[in-house]
Amino acid sequence: MQKTPLAIASAGAFVAALSTSLVAVSAPVIAKDLAASSGDVSWVLTAYLLAVSSLLALAGKLADVLGRKRVYLTGFVFFVAGAAMCAAAKDLFALVGARVLQGAGAAMLMAVGPAIVTRAVPPSRRARALGVQLAATYIGLTLGPGAGGLLAARIGWHAVFVTIAGAGVMGLAAAALLLPPDEHDARAPTGVGALDLPGALLFALGLSTLLVAMKRTQDEGWTARPVLLLGALSLVTLAVLVRHTALHATPLLPLGLFREPAFAFGVLGAVVLYTVTFMLAYLLPFHLQQEASLSPARAGALMTAQPATMAVVAPLSGVVADRWGPRLPSSAGMLAIAGGMVAVAASAAAPGAYLVLSLALVGLGAGLYVAPNSAVVMSAAPRERQATAAAMAATARNVGMTLGIAVAASLDRTVGFRGALFVAAGLAALGALLGVVRPVTAAR
Repeated sequence: MQKTPLAIASAGAFVAALSTSLVAVSAPVIAKDLAASSGDVSWVLTAYLLAVSSLLALAGKLADVLGRKRVYLTGFVFFVAGAAMCAAAKDLFALVGARVLQGAGAAMLMAVGPAIVTRAVPPSRRARALGVQLAATYIGLTLGPGAGGLLAARIGWHAVFVTIAGAGVMGLAAAALLLPPDEHDARAPTGVGALDLPGALLFALGLSTLLVAMKRTQDEGWTARPVLLLGALSLVTLAVLVRHTALHATPLLPLGLFREPAFAFGVLGAVVLYTVTFMLAYLLPFHLQQEASLSPARAGALMTAQPATMAVVAPLSGVVADRWGPRLPSSAGMLAIAGGMVAVAASAAAPGAYLVLSLALVGLGAGLYVAPNSAVVMSAAPRERQATAAAMAATARNVGMTLGIAVAASLDRTVGFRGALFVAAGLAALGALLGVVRPVTAAR
């Protein structure tokens, strides 16, 4: 296994995840300092998510056309510049704009990282290598809440973005010095026309309107006029994108990849996984702080059990998948998530050791699932389209996150906290079937 590309890709995953978790916990301090409402400050998080989601596909295409190292380094440059501009922002408008730039950089890092790993390791060790990279993501998510809360409380929220920029500079320097140059692939498309900029515009418009519509369901419900209009606009735009893709010689989204069942099932599995886990991630903080009357610090400490467990389990799951195939860890992982959701529903009323164990069970299941699923998706894509495949999988994760939050908010109003978690458990149980019936493609 070539360790240097894996370490560089893991650094990008860690920095992007750390940024997300650091900023999320700093949002109340930002709101107070800028005299903004919580709804307005939520755009600091939403703008980043929209930029990442809308640009992932273009970032993957850029990497396949222009080279992975070039796009990866550019991603670090955008990410650091955006973080520095956030640190210097004097008002909410400037902060949100800078987060869009930072999100553009994060999209490049997320799209290219798995492709770098896939090219650097033999197929027999691919799942464990991707598991290591995913572990770096969960370490960033685990460290972020505590570090972000401390920085924001003791120094101020600007220090959070200074820290993010510093971490990005170190990642950029390491990637520039240590990442090997791209090898030429004669099958890869070349030229500006191969980027499919009209397709990129259609994709960004269709996906961003869909994500904004799902976000607005949290406050306005699924049948509100703005939600329906945005949803209709999204569907029309995406339908035009499908038509455009069918006519373009080198489309942004090679929909032919979905003819490979392993790829299609893997992407669908990613949507299910992140929908389920983000239903819990959205609902649990409110329950712990409002219903169980825990402090934000105490609630955050309890919730680290899930990402911490995922960080430990993901690389081990990759070893299992490389040796015995992805079906066992994938199916077992989804079943563990289902059991963990039921356990959380039973234990959250009296938060303590049982809740920590329940969240660890969810983390165990997610850790078991992610590495084998990522390896299946990447193995199903031809070598000249692996960055595009990684971007499509990352887009599926972001759509799952947003869908999970929207569904959770809706269910919380109708069936309550426990009812929503039982629905999440049912979805995870259905997701286990994907691992059973999904065909396994030959590694490329």
